[in-house]
Formats: sequence, C-alpha cells, structure tokens
Amino acid sequence: MPQVSSRRRSSSGAGPANALPVRERLLAAAMNIVQEEGIQGLRQARVAAAAGLRQSHLTYYFPTRKDLVKALMEVAHAEMKKAMGAEILAESGRTVTIEDVREHFAQGARTTILPRLMLALLNAVDEAPSLRGWLVEFDAELLKQLGEIFAQPGLPDVSEDDLALLHASLCGAVILGTQASIDPKAGADRAEHLVRLAFDRLIRATSSSPHHSARPSGMDTDTP
Repeated sequence: MPQVSSRRRSSSGAGPANALPVRERLLAAAMNIVQEEGIQGLRQARVAAAAGLRQSHLTYYFPTRKDLVKALMEVAHAEMKKAMGAEILAESGRTVTIEDVREHFAQGARTTILPRLMLALLNAVDEAPSLRGWLVEFDAELLKQLGEIFAQPGLPDVSEDDLALLHASLCGAVILGTQASIDPKAGADRAEHLVRLAFDRLIRATSSSPHHSARPSGMDTDTP
C-alpha cells in the first residue's frame, strides 16, 4: 500500500501547489487540513486562506461546505483505491506471490495519511447522512478490489468471509496504529505487525483447508 500523495505546499508564495488549477489547489489545501486535524478543521474560509485564494474562489467551485466535503471524499476515494494496489501489483510483470501482497500491505500500513482519510470519510458521513450510501458503495468497491488482488494466478483461493475479515483487519490496523499510540514510529510498527499477523493467519487458514470455499455473504456461522 504505497504512501498517499505527500503534503503539498499551499501558501500564497511560490511552490508546486501554485502551479495547480484553482480547484485542485483548493482540494490540496483541504486535504492537508483534514490530514492534520480531521474533518472538523475543514472550514471554507480556512481552506481558501491555506490555498492562497479568496473565499469567493472556493464558493465558486464549492458553494457549500457539503460540496467541499463531497469533493474531498472523491479525492480520498481515488487515493484509497490506489493504495489498495491491484493495478500496482499487476504491473510487476511477473507472477505475484502472497509474500509480495503481504509486504505491499505491511509497508503501506505504516502511512499516517490513509487512516486519517478513512476517519475523515466516517466523520463526513456523520455530518452529511445523505453520503452514507456512497460510503457503503465505496467500501464494497475496496473489498472487491482486494478480491481482485487474490484472484491473480498463484495466490490462495480465499473465501468471501476471509476477504471481509482481512479487509476489516487492514482498516483496523492502520487506524489503531495512528490513533492508539503517542509515538508515531511505535504506532507504525504496531500497524505493520498487525497487518503481517492478519496475512499469516489468512495463509495458515487457506493452507490448512484445501477445500476452502466461499459461504453466502451474511450467513450466520450457526446456520445449518
């Protein structure tokens, strides 16, 4: 899971952010604020100032705060899809092994940006409940993308439940690594360890069950 886009300079001085179109400058500034403070720091006047623009520029593209949040969610959506890495793994030009996938996600778990985006999405839905359906579809898409990674030749045949559990473990690991440790390095170490552990358990489960097959999603384990 590669690092999500690095922080861009967004002051009114010279810098890469100033070469961006206005809409992208505003979104870059908004993303920086969310990454540092969470969605609660996302105020229109502050975003405009951080981008080195007048607030009228912001309201032209994003008339309301909700419009800004929705646009930011779309950016986060694209970044998180990229972080899932299906395309990146497929570009290796060779057969992908389970060790490749394990290492890809273990190193990606060390980022502090991804979990902030995940929490920002959840908080955004609390502020704008109408976005909940979008978030459900987004989560389903990430899970599908994870399944596509494991559909590559040579990787274990995992069940729908195993994929769902791995998906939840990956999300939980990166969030805990960021939120449950004062020391950033210790938090990153913890997240990486938990991701490796989740993959180890998955590999162990699939290797010990040669007839591992998917159960209909949502079926209770006690159902005959």
